[in-house]
Amino acid sequence: MLLLATFAVSQYLLFTEQQESIYQEEVERASFMADGLSNSLQTLMLSGNASYAIDWLDRISESPELLTVQVLRKDQTEAFLDGQTLNNVNAHLESELFSRPLRSPRKVTDIDATSFAKVVNGQQFNELNEATGELTFLLPINAGDECMSCHGYDASKVRGVLRITTSVAHAQERIEQARSDTIFYGLSVAFVIGLLLSLFIRRQILGPLEHLTEAATDIAEGDLNTRVNLLTRTEIGKLGESFNHMTDALKRSTVSREYFETIMSSMGEMLFVTDTEYKIEFANPAALTTLGHELEELTGTPLESLISGDIELTPEEEKQLAKNGEIKSIEREFLHKSGHKIPVLITVTIMQQGENAACQIVHAGRDITRQKRTERDLRLAAKVMESDSNAILVCDDKANIVLVNPAFCDITGYSREEVIGNNPRILSSGRQTVDFYRKMWSTLHSEGMWAGEIWNKRKNGEVYPEWLSITAVRNDAGEISNFVSIFYDISEQKNIEQRLSHMAHHDQLTGLPNRTLFTDRLEHALAHAIRDKYKVGLMFIDIDGFKAINDNFGHDVGDALLIEIANRLGELVRSADTVARVGGDEFIIILENLIDLEDMVQVADKILKCFSTPTMAAEIACDIGCSIGIAIGPDDSQNADELVKKADTAMYLAKTSGKQQYRIYNRDCIAAD
Repeated sequence: MLLLATFAVSQYLLFTEQQESIYQEEVERASFMADGLSNSLQTLMLSGNASYAIDWLDRISESPELLTVQVLRKDQTEAFLDGQTLNNVNAHLESELFSRPLRSPRKVTDIDATSFAKVVNGQQFNELNEATGELTFLLPINAGDECMSCHGYDASKVRGVLRITTSVAHAQERIEQARSDTIFYGLSVAFVIGLLLSLFIRRQILGPLEHLTEAATDIAEGDLNTRVNLLTRTEIGKLGESFNHMTDALKRSTVSREYFETIMSSMGEMLFVTDTEYKIEFANPAALTTLGHELEELTGTPLESLISGDIELTPEEEKQLAKNGEIKSIEREFLHKSGHKIPVLITVTIMQQGENAACQIVHAGRDITRQKRTERDLRLAAKVMESDSNAILVCDDKANIVLVNPAFCDITGYSREEVIGNNPRILSSGRQTVDFYRKMWSTLHSEGMWAGEIWNKRKNGEVYPEWLSITAVRNDAGEISNFVSIFYDISEQKNIEQRLSHMAHHDQLTGLPNRTLFTDRLEHALAHAIRDKYKVGLMFIDIDGFKAINDNFGHDVGDALLIEIANRLGELVRSADTVARVGGDEFIIILENLIDLEDMVQVADKILKCFSTPTMAAEIACDIGCSIGIAIGPDDSQNADELVKKADTAMYLAKTSGKQQYRIYNRDCIAAD
């Protein structure tokens, strides 16, 4: 009896413990499930699309283990049905960004108001009702910093309440079955009953529970691939199946750790995760590749060891991090394993794992070596532009000015502000034709560059020549993005060229055309005379008495006399005629468009008369005369050199005949022969 009584008492105690264990298991299972569902809901809500949360609630509600899954507002109305929250969010954002199909509003009245108020204040609540076989959880939905971007209209800590109700009927059925088994086997042989009961508890309860416990631990560590494989078909076996269903639901509705790790590993930017003491817990492949380290080398080491001058924050940065949980654009120099420095732009963010859990710090860094090099090159290019004496003009693809250098302003007289945004045609002088510009742009688009001489106009209206080169700059797609023009003022060069040309074709003393220019003009005059049926008169003049003046009074007086002679001869002929100096005291006059010989005779008479009286030179009266030889083209010759020889022959005849007279080749020289 004592043994039986002892056995009965032990059976009763075992049954009581089993009953409590079953209920506790149910509470823990449901609590774990509720926490997981709450985290999943909050993850979905951060997406900013309530449709995801509604779909999630609909799918979760289909689970046979869940009697009720509701998201309630703090006024105890069911969320996601009507448009109240949408209106608040859109009003806060001052937009109509969020919208979705709405349902009729509904207030939940079967919740104790006092318990609901505690949950709204941040406390978690659960209640087991054995009479109805229901286990109810009320979980506060806390508002994180991320929520405030859309729900900033409500600054309270709790956004709403998640209500989850599960059935414990199966647990009660297990308890009832255990009670019946205890009574039945208690009346049997105590030893057999005890043995069988011991085996039953071990195999059917404790073993599966251990299996469930191990699986729950794996899931808590983030392994959502864990499965509970129980061979028994008891309630614990069904609990294992329900556990698997719950894991599948969590896996479908929760972003896995592997997912985040895959994202972090595929990022092109460096990523470090440290604890609050800046010791590295994780580094992605981009960080390892950039710095030349292995993950094992960095794990547990201070982040400061990789940074030149460490990552010490300024007071302003610490204040910003404490207030916003994030700091953007901190520039630091990281140290490569080989020792060289790498400039990095860092964003620092505090990541809170849970309300009471320790936080982690995420450091996202971008290698800005190329950016620094580009900035350095741009500064160098800007310095070159600033110091270049050539004008530099940069236009966009529409040929509107976007950049000029100081030399441009110096040459054109325009300031930067006056030309930026304008078309370069404001510099046009009007000397170039439309066809000129059309050909220039055609060459520029087909060949990518154009260079040539062009006349432009300064701000003050002065027209000047410049040497201009334009290059078309194309982007990666081959499209023209800019036009770069470089030009310089060639006014002085033009002046030099003109002076050199004048020196090459004019007498340095008198400024009259020299033999080279004279010959060129005579050839043109003969060509026009032959074509237009006119005559060209050629007068070869030799100054009589010049040598004596030059010898007696010096070269200065002689030079002054030659200049005076040149001026007088120029006054005696038409502007279209040419007076040239071809020797020391020898001059030639080309008379164009003559009709008959008398025109030349009249000019010869005027010349002889002009030099019949003394000529003043350097305040000295110079008594000189001249001998003139006349040839007529194309009558005497169509060749310039032959015509000059014949005029020279006539002049020689005049000189030998007594000076201060003229002779005509086809009249006097032929007759003399």
